[in-house]
Amino acid sequence: MRGAGGTDGAGCTGGGVRKEDIRLMAASVTAPDQRVWTVMDVIRASGEYLDGKGLEHGRLEAEHLLAHVLGMGRLHLYLHFDRPLTLAERGCLKPLLRRRAAREPLQYILGSAPFRDLTLDVDRRVAIPRPETEYLIDVLQRVAGRDRVFESALDVGTGSGAIALALAAEGLARSVTATDLSASALAAARNNAAAAGVTTIDFRVGCLLEPVAGRTFDLVLSNPPYLTEEEWRSAQPEVREWEPRLAMVGGVDGLEVTHDLVGGVDDVLRRGGWVGLELGNSQAETVVCMLEAVPGLGSVGAHDDLTGRQRYVLARKH
Repeated sequence: MRGAGGTDGAGCTGGGVRKEDIRLMAASVTAPDQRVWTVMDVIRASGEYLDGKGLEHGRLEAEHLLAHVLGMGRLHLYLHFDRPLTLAERGCLKPLLRRRAAREPLQYILGSAPFRDLTLDVDRRVAIPRPETEYLIDVLQRVAGRDRVFESALDVGTGSGAIALALAAEGLARSVTATDLSASALAAARNNAAAAGVTTIDFRVGCLLEPVAGRTFDLVLSNPPYLTEEEWRSAQPEVREWEPRLAMVGGVDGLEVTHDLVGGVDDVLRRGGWVGLELGNSQAETVVCMLEAVPGLGSVGAHDDLTGRQRYVLARKH
C-alpha cells in the first residue's frame, strides 16, 4: 500500500490528459459529469484528486480503487488503458475516492489486505496486517530452521488471524491456537479461517495467555500492541482515527502488554520451544533484557526487519 505509484509507460495515453480535464474529473468526484472518461483518464485525474487531499501516493491508491471497481488486477488496468468507463462504474468509484480522501485506510475500503500467500478480510474490528508482521515468520524460520514443523503453536493477539492462518496454511505448525481480547476481532479471524479453508485453528477469547492456562506450546508468536500514547496521538489519521486502539497502543511506554506477555511465557512454552515478538522501532533492546531475565529462556536475540531496524526478538526455552 505504501509503495511508489505506477508510471504510464510509453505511448499509453494517446496524447495525454490536459490539466483542465484533470480538474474536471477531480470535480466530478463530488458532482455529475457527462463526458466520456477512459481508464487512463480516470487514473490520472483520480490520482490528482487524492494527491490534492494530502495522500502520499494518490495515483497508486486510485489504481487500486479503480481495479477494485472493475474487478481486475491493478496492473491489468494498463492493458485496458483506453477503455471507457460507464456511468455506473464511475458512480461506484466516486464514493470510494471520497472515503479515501477522508483518510479511511485503503484496506478497509477494499475490504481486504494481503498477508504472505493469503488475502484477509479486514474492517475496523481488526488492525491492518502489515509486511513487517509477514517477515516475523521469515525470521522465525531462519532462526529455528526452515524445515522445522512445530507441533503446537500459539498466536497471542491474533486480530485478523494473520499469523495463525499463515502458520496453519503453510504447514509450519500441526496445531494452532489463537487468542484475542476482542471477541469481534476473533469473529473476523474465524471468518478469514473459513474463507481460507483452514478448519484446524482453535480460537479463544481472553487476555493474553489466560485463555490457554494449563496448556503448553512449542511456539509462541505475537505482534502485541506497541505504540506509546504519544505515538498514537501523533499517528497518521488512517491509524489514529480508524484502526482499533486496543490492538495498537501498549500504554504510556508502549511495552505494558509485552511486559505482561513475557512474564507468563515460560509457563506455556515447552522445552526447546521458541517465542517470537514483533516490536516497535526502539523497543528491541529493552525486550531482550526482559526475556533474558526469564530463568528458563536462552538464545535471546534481536533481529532486523527489511529496512535494517531491530523489530523482532526471539528466544528459546532451555
